[in-house]
Amino acid sequence: MTAPYNTIDHLIEDIVTLPSLPGAVSELNEKLSEPDCSLSEIGEVVSNDPAIAMKALRLVNSAYYGLGNEVGSVEQAVNLLGPKVIKNLVLTASVFESLGRAAEDLLRHSVTTGLAMRAIIDHRGAAAGVDADEGFIYGLLHDVGIIIFHEFLPKEHERAIQMARAGEKPLHLAEIEIIGVSHADAGARLATTWKLSDRLANAIAGHHDLDACPATEYRSLAAMLHVAEYVSAQAGFEPLPKIITSTDPAIWAEAGVSSHDLPLILASFFDSISDTEELVALAA
Repeated sequence: MTAPYNTIDHLIEDIVTLPSLPGAVSELNEKLSEPDCSLSEIGEVVSNDPAIAMKALRLVNSAYYGLGNEVGSVEQAVNLLGPKVIKNLVLTASVFESLGRAAEDLLRHSVTTGLAMRAIIDHRGAAAGVDADEGFIYGLLHDVGIIIFHEFLPKEHERAIQMARAGEKPLHLAEIEIIGVSHADAGARLATTWKLSDRLANAIAGHHDLDACPATEYRSLAAMLHVAEYVSAQAGFEPLPKIITSTDPAIWAEAGVSSHDLPLILASFFDSISDTEELVALAA
């Protein structure tokens, strides 16, 4: 059997229409690139998209941020958190908008993978190459390609799921056999379409197979994302029911996570699990 789409370009041209990045995020990125951009201008950009502004305020007041005092306005949030955190906050809120179409299993898996990625980055510190808030976004987006397949190729993807459930091969390889590309390929293309960072797109592309990471300098991020997904799945948050998430010790080595590191990472991860339902509700 020959898969119908041998490249992601072929798939995008023929059948898939990727969603656009919300205007608030695009405009915010532009504003933040201006050296003389003021905090009031940033607040105005966020406020101009009521849906994103509301989600951002709910998120900043969630246990995930743990600020203690309630933030009542976008302007207050900007002044309190600063431009970099606001950018991650608004992007997270935007990703929640996209993930709102996902089944609850996949949504919880995405949130908990974000929490696991955050725990890994907190543990590794500067060696991780990204901050913890950005790492949370990596986890949220890592399986967004599954949503794309559900929407545009539901029959083909269901066949791939059944192949994976039968134990014939991991889901991403079943997708390549039946569709021609994996959900990691589709997710990486979405990140590129949204003009997100190269390191994020590469991490998504390689989180099942490091050789699929186009830029070798980002292999460690892809490996960390792989470990985060595995931790989430092993904690009972599988992306799809009865799909086994496999792993490879060599990827853990690339991620810089050893058996000595794991207890501390897991302790941090399980401490944050209580935030899961609140974050899932934000995406709904």
